[in-house]
Amino acid sequence: MRFIIKFLRVCLLICGTVFIVGTIWTAAGGPLLFDRLLIKNEPPQKAEYIVCVAGGLTGDILPTEDGWRRIYTAVQLYLDGYAPKIIFSGGGTEKVTEAEIYAEAAGWLGCPSSDVMCEPGAESTADHPEFLLRSGRQDLTKESRLNIVTTPLHSCRTAGVFRKAGFSQVRIVSAYTAQKVMDPNVVRSLRTSRYAGHVPNGKRYDDVFNRLKWGSETFFASLREVAALISYKIKGKI
Repeated sequence: MRFIIKFLRVCLLICGTVFIVGTIWTAAGGPLLFDRLLIKNEPPQKAEYIVCVAGGLTGDILPTEDGWRRIYTAVQLYLDGYAPKIIFSGGGTEKVTEAEIYAEAAGWLGCPSSDVMCEPGAESTADHPEFLLRSGRQDLTKESRLNIVTTPLHSCRTAGVFRKAGFSQVRIVSAYTAQKVMDPNVVRSLRTSRYAGHVPNGKRYDDVFNRLKWGSETFFASLREVAALISYKIKGKI
């Protein structure tokens, strides 16, 4: 019994120390480091399609924060001419598909509706390769050159399911800003205010509480992704 009590005390001491050190590290803005192992971002290629994997909707039937990042990346690739069409893939839990909402949002960001397509069937990451092949597009095969767009923490799992499905010419792009098109109407980082008197106030939001918030979100999102990768591996999906 004494051994068990001593063992539990040591475990609690270690856990408490790890928690305190981790909190201080996160509050100071230190990187998690292990999350980098989950991130894949390959150079885009000239392709037949850009495929944007949907990342959920909010209660207001708008893309999530991750979703907006994916849509923006896909549109930036399109504007730089890496493919003539974008396919938004995803069904979802709402009465309207994620693919439709993402396609609408791409229009708001400067992509013409004529160059946007939807694949509304996929319900999970593992579904996207299969439903793309079942979409009826004759020029979309396992040998097609594709730029697959997702967000950084989701990129390794996305790469795994497409390669497991036999797609041989895919690039996983988790971050990209247009470099050939210097139009501030579509490359938002180039925008300036239309109000001549506007001066940036220099206010910063990276205070200790926001750093803790952002670090915690990244930490738990990374843990979730690790669990998903393990589950996919066990089930043979990657």
